[in-house]
Amino acid sequence: MSRAIADTSVFIARETGRPLADLPDEIAVSVVTAAELELGVLRARDQAVRAARLATLSRVRAEYPLLPIDDATASWFARIADEQLRADRKLRRHDTWIAATALRHGAAVVTQDADFTGFASVEVLRV
Repeated sequence: MSRAIADTSVFIARETGRPLADLPDEIAVSVVTAAELELGVLRARDQAVRAARLATLSRVRAEYPLLPIDDATASWFARIADEQLRADRKLRRHDTWIAATALRHGAAVVTQDADFTGFASVEVLRV
């Protein structure tokens, strides 16, 4: 699959210099990821860290399509959340919204986090 929704961890990896594998050709970003990145800016205790995080957020907003949460995404969220709760897994709401956005748009989730492996219905590309 060449379409993908990038998780927050991909942008944090770039910001901190962690190595990344090759990324898919077509990447978009959930508004949830943008919100997580903005929260990182607001929570930064150090001016240099804040500046680096703000640069990352600005680059994401400028370079990638931001995908909203719409009614179809909300339906996917409910299905995935139900799947997680039925399996007695902790509901990770932000990750669930990102996964729902990926399913809504027929895309994989690109991530460095192991958390996404718990979503049976979502294609995950570990980078």
